[in-house]
Amino acid sequence: MNASSIKMFENIQVIKLLDSIGESLIFADKELYITWFNKPAQDLLQLIGPYVGIQQPEEFIGKSLSQFHGQKQHDILMGEVFPHSANIKLFNRFSARIVVDRVLNNDGEFTGFVLTWKDVTDYQKELSSHREMLKSLYTPIIETALESAILVALTGNLTEERIQYSKDAILVACGEKKAEYIIFDFTGIAKDIDDMVAFHLDQLADALKLMGSEAIFVGLNPIIIQNMIEKGLNIRVKTFQSFRQGIAYVWEKKGYELVKK
Repeated sequence: MNASSIKMFENIQVIKLLDSIGESLIFADKELYITWFNKPAQDLLQLIGPYVGIQQPEEFIGKSLSQFHGQKQHDILMGEVFPHSANIKLFNRFSARIVVDRVLNNDGEFTGFVLTWKDVTDYQKELSSHREMLKSLYTPIIETALESAILVALTGNLTEERIQYSKDAILVACGEKKAEYIIFDFTGIAKDIDDMVAFHLDQLADALKLMGSEAIFVGLNPIIIQNMIEKGLNIRVKTFQSFRQGIAYVWEKKGYELVKK
């Protein structure tokens, strides 16, 4: 179908239309020199520019695509098969699917190229997002049947980085929930607790004490306890073998008693 015969295409604002397209469009002439790009491409080039020594997107105008593509990509542009699509990586940070096609005028004459960048991914942003997601999983903080007690379920490998992040989350949760008792369950800890982790746990217990709350440790396995003794580590909190014993202690302190019906 000939687009020129469609009434809605008469006197259309081409630039505004191209800017409204969600994909990044970069136009180049027959000699591969960049002539124009739309607004999404401008935002993309703002990110990529510093990696090639270009600070402002407008500076890409007049630059040759050959400066940013290898010989393989150049051969594709000089070939006969269009449109052509490929997955590319840039500077070990960005990935994208790029589609290259020829631009023809109303007479069908070849005037240049249009590059469409799709699914652009910034690895660093993705990694940062994943790190934040993992942090949210670091320390499940769980309410108990008692409003005055919360459970901190520790699992996996308790590293210094993890306990440092967890400290803030635990203190915030303690303040928000006005918890008087924080039960730390170490049952799921897979490895030994090193000196720095023990130091941070001791600091956390002191911080909770200043907030008027009591830290309780449960589920420390014999290997962890033995290693802590050998290292001369001392954590000054109430400890119990299991969560059941720990929560029973809290019930007793609060004056509650479980009675079987």
